[in-house]
Amino acid sequence: MSDIIVGLDIGTCFIRTVIGEFTENDTIQIIGVGKTASPGLRNGTIVNIEAVMQAVKKAIEDAEMVSGYEVQACVTAIGGGQIESWDSKGVVVVSGKGNETREINESDMARVIEVSKALSIPPDRQILHVVPRSYIVDGQQGIKDPKNMLGVRLEAETHLVTASSTSIKNLQKCIDRAGYRVDGVTLKTLAATQAVMTDDELDLGSILIDMGGGTTDVLVLLDGAPVCTLSIPVGSSYVTNDIAIVKGIPFDTAERIKLKSGCCWEPLLEEYEEVIIPGVGGRGPEAIPRTEICQIAQERVAEIFNMIRAEIVRKTSLTQLSGNVVLTGGGALLPGVAELAQYIFKTSAVRIGIPSNLGGIVEEYRTPEFATAVGLVVSNTALRRHIDTKHSNKYNEQESRKGNHLGSKLARILNEFF
Repeated sequence: MSDIIVGLDIGTCFIRTVIGEFTENDTIQIIGVGKTASPGLRNGTIVNIEAVMQAVKKAIEDAEMVSGYEVQACVTAIGGGQIESWDSKGVVVVSGKGNETREINESDMARVIEVSKALSIPPDRQILHVVPRSYIVDGQQGIKDPKNMLGVRLEAETHLVTASSTSIKNLQKCIDRAGYRVDGVTLKTLAATQAVMTDDELDLGSILIDMGGGTTDVLVLLDGAPVCTLSIPVGSSYVTNDIAIVKGIPFDTAERIKLKSGCCWEPLLEEYEEVIIPGVGGRGPEAIPRTEICQIAQERVAEIFNMIRAEIVRKTSLTQLSGNVVLTGGGALLPGVAELAQYIFKTSAVRIGIPSNLGGIVEEYRTPEFATAVGLVVSNTALRRHIDTKHSNKYNEQESRKGNHLGSKLARILNEFF
């Protein structure tokens, strides 16, 4: 098996690559990072395969230059409007001889998950993940890992994530034409969760908000498993667009102003700060209060958060979560975004999702914009360990009890589909 794992996050505005290397202790460290602009995408959807292919090649080559490795394959992620999800349920009779009470094994768990996939799914969609939320054994609910329990009837409550078949094929085609093999496709927010969330946040109930350029993707988790997946067709590039329109300046100029002087929570600003708006078409430069830029950004980001809040209320019966709201993606770099989220979601439990320190010679990955790419590396590290353990027949009691951890679940899910 290869000594490296490559995570490739193809976003609306940027393509990010992270290369992880296995150490002698079978841990992972980050040894390469690449980032490049991604022309050819609109709201997370590929609209120009050739442009995306060239950008993929450059992002991976940049990471290769840092790491010293030549990349052959990668794992990637998908999100945006191409994603739809449903809750499902499967029921099977526990295998065994005669009418005696039976012991549940991995085969029974695999069968009940397979049964839960028997939904009427449109022909243009394919199942990306089937995440088990909990099991029911002979009417006893809330079981996380039923292996070795005694029972006759086994039920599984699952969360099915589907993606547009065409979108997946276009994604794979871009990477293939760039000269790399695709070893797996994962839901973006599920990957980001692996990089930035703690076990307590997974169990208590948390919301991950991935603020991309063209879309904002959301994953709601409770008891260690997803309960809601959704996407808002508005992202941080819309803030840039609003600044450009209101101030009558080119988009690129508005983006520079947003990155240098942007803020979306007015109380953070000094009493008076100025922003210079470059002149256009013979018009001279103009000095304006920074509060004017902040008001534009704050209104748009507040709209995004309100849309998310309304969708979560509409799609779930949750009234309160005890975990955190975790913000990732390039949009999470905007000053004041956490404070605004606290105001909109009416909670102080909001933080910026920074990937854990995985060591290595580079630190650029430790920002919220690299959460998905790092999460792809981390989750596929869990997959490698899962496969290695399975092949060596060294399952033990401690390992089998990790069913409530999303990393262990994701390893089994990836193993099933890729």
